[in-house]
Amino acid sequence: MVSPQRLTNAISAPMGCRICLGLIVFMLISGCSAGSAQSVQYPFQMPGYVSGDADVILWPSSPAVPRYAFIGHLYGESNTVATNQSRSTWSGFLAALTGSDEEKVSLVNLVQPQQVASDNNGRIYVADTGRQAIFVFDEKAGEFFIWNETSLNIPFLSPVGVTNAANSIWVTDSELSLVYRLSNNGELIDTVGKGVVNRPTGITYDPDADRIFVSDTADDNIKVFSIDGELIDIWGNAGAKNGELNRPTFITYRQGKLYVGDSLNARIQIFDDTGQYLQTLGQRGLYVGNLSRPKGVALDSDGNVYVSESYYVHVIIYDKDGNLLMSLGGSGFDAGQFSQPTGLWVDRNDRVFVSDMLNGRISMFQYLGGN
Repeated sequence: MVSPQRLTNAISAPMGCRICLGLIVFMLISGCSAGSAQSVQYPFQMPGYVSGDADVILWPSSPAVPRYAFIGHLYGESNTVATNQSRSTWSGFLAALTGSDEEKVSLVNLVQPQQVASDNNGRIYVADTGRQAIFVFDEKAGEFFIWNETSLNIPFLSPVGVTNAANSIWVTDSELSLVYRLSNNGELIDTVGKGVVNRPTGITYDPDADRIFVSDTADDNIKVFSIDGELIDIWGNAGAKNGELNRPTFITYRQGKLYVGDSLNARIQIFDDTGQYLQTLGQRGLYVGNLSRPKGVALDSDGNVYVSESYYVHVIIYDKDGNLLMSLGGSGFDAGQFSQPTGLWVDRNDRVFVSDMLNGRISMFQYLGGN
């Protein structure tokens, strides 16, 4: 495992304090969070990579050239201005520790985040099975919303996958065996896949051909839909040979290729735009860099491939040719550590979002580029 390096003057001191305070508050009172999701609309602080006086964590460690910087975490209400300013650090700490706070604050945070995605309008979407909801972080507006049955009359049971496609938001529900198509305001447009998909999990969009890909974990295949919701193809079948799948989970489509987290086969499989097998990344093994239960997969602007290895709690990074570059992670709660990472997303600014499921957060890193 590659260890982190710390660099001074890379993130503002106030932001560093906000992140630390958010972590303390979350650890102390997350057990008191609301039992059911509510419709909320709060201003929130989006952690950012800006100049300042505090430390930022970098990977790999010196003397190697740093490639990744830790940006921060997304939790939900813990990121809000109101929560962070509602009490002083010490008074909040002592009140939570002693249980003497007269006005207990019940934070609405992520519980079990799965897939994460973003659009070109500064919004980040997180499917949360624990909250049975979609969290929407609006970076430009400094607000976040929760889409669920309470707020929009959409009865999510187990939302797992989410993607932005053709000016709409698509969500897979693995328990209801449906794919929801929502407007940008979260209103239900229609449902897709009834009687066709069995256990839909990962979802991704092909903007060139206007196609939606859905990984059907129970059926060991990839269902291909038109943007109108019509099933047009099925890729793969159960097995361990090239092109065969064993409990596929998250997927991503980039530059004419579909990348599939072939979870129980301990590999990433790559298909061309017609569904023909091209390549395999990773292999089963016992060392960092090997795979056991890969889940999320994503690519940056240089073609590097990111894989969330949920069993070994790492994010493994390969170059575009499949060569192992490095890893991020290890079990824990500190920055750069995970507890069962699942979905992955890389946005157009090369920010890497990791669904840190059992830690109830999205961990964010900035890819710094370089060969």
